[in-house]
Amino acid sequence: MSSEIPSRDEKQSIASSSNDIIAQLNSKLSYLPSVDDESYHKVLRRVDMRIMPLVLVQYLIMRVDVTNISNVAIMNIEQKTDIKHQLHLSAQQWVWVVASFYYPYMFLEPISTILLKKTSAPVWISRIMVTWGIVTCCIAATTSYGGLITARVLVGALEAGYFPCIVCAYFWTFWYTPAELAMRVAALYSAASLSGFVGGFLAYAISYTNGVLAGWQWLFILEGIPPVLIGILTLFALPSYPEKSNWLSAEEKDLILKHLHKDAPTIHGKTFDWNAAKLLFTDPTYYSFTAAWICAGVGGSGISFSLPTVIKDLGFTDSRMANVLTMPPSFAAFSLVLILGYLVQRGKINPFPVCLILDLVIIACYIVLLYVDTVGVRYFVLVVSTGASGSLYPMLWPKRVQALRGTAMAGLGIGLHNAAAQFSGILGPQIFSRAYL
Repeated sequence: MSSEIPSRDEKQSIASSSNDIIAQLNSKLSYLPSVDDESYHKVLRRVDMRIMPLVLVQYLIMRVDVTNISNVAIMNIEQKTDIKHQLHLSAQQWVWVVASFYYPYMFLEPISTILLKKTSAPVWISRIMVTWGIVTCCIAATTSYGGLITARVLVGALEAGYFPCIVCAYFWTFWYTPAELAMRVAALYSAASLSGFVGGFLAYAISYTNGVLAGWQWLFILEGIPPVLIGILTLFALPSYPEKSNWLSAEEKDLILKHLHKDAPTIHGKTFDWNAAKLLFTDPTYYSFTAAWICAGVGGSGISFSLPTVIKDLGFTDSRMANVLTMPPSFAAFSLVLILGYLVQRGKINPFPVCLILDLVIIACYIVLLYVDTVGVRYFVLVVSTGASGSLYPMLWPKRVQALRGTAMAGLGIGLHNAAAQFSGILGPQIFSRAYL
């Protein structure tokens, strides 16, 4: 068999055609900004300065509000002015007080992400923060088990959706690519970790105000005021979409929009689309990520509902110092999240095997807690397990966001995944011994 060798003219023709094709491709791709494009990075820094500080403060306040119930559980318990004694709550009733927040929170999450698109990020996030802050303050006025349960359910319903709307990247996907989300999600989760640090310190300080009002009442009042104030600020300071941001020039808006991946949500995208829902529910990764979210929430985060009580039970100290000792575990999570987020963004590590390692570390820590009696060792593994469990979600969120295509699919998928994660708030208090609640 012989092959025909192209002549010199044919070779030149092929080379010319190849050059033409390459030139056409280059012209079509020329609108995409390079990773090293200084003009794009300058715009990105402006966007970060406008969005990130406000969102960091929002999320810090939100996590302090979510976890304050664990600090309240032991405040002033020695003086018999803690919430359980004053409201005459049994151990089983306290389990339901903790879990009641998560029932409306879980079921209203997907709806809230859709309503954000119906309104706008500034309006919807402001509504969430102001209303949950007001009701949190009102918890101080409760005098019975029924009143406390009602207030907790109402706070859960009002607060539902904040996390998937803004933190879990639905709002962010209008501004950032999945590759850019890794470090920003890590920064947000580091703020969540600092909430334990802040919450522990506040609980310690406020416990000394036990007087006209009990310490737990002051805690709810003082932690309910900041979300109201920041919520009002959010209405005027948080941008909605690149297209509607007057503080950006037309060229800067164009740079941001062209840099987003082709399946990113847009201002003109459908709020809800049955085809997008069908595509989501027929995607096998939806179920694998949902299972991962539930397992990580129940296994890794359950202890957070009772961490101050667990520390006190170790025999370290009284209730005031037990709240202070929640600060080192929070700082461990803060540090680990930032380190791993940086490494993921730089492409130094693959998040999936790292998450598997973190899961194994958590399991090992729990085994130590079961079989080792040395107080110092048990506290050390509490610090390690808290740091590891706090790093799981920020490692996986950017990868999940990347797989969600379009506005409707992103909004629904993010909301449903985060709703599944809230199952830990329902099951966690039931798993951990009543002695710790």
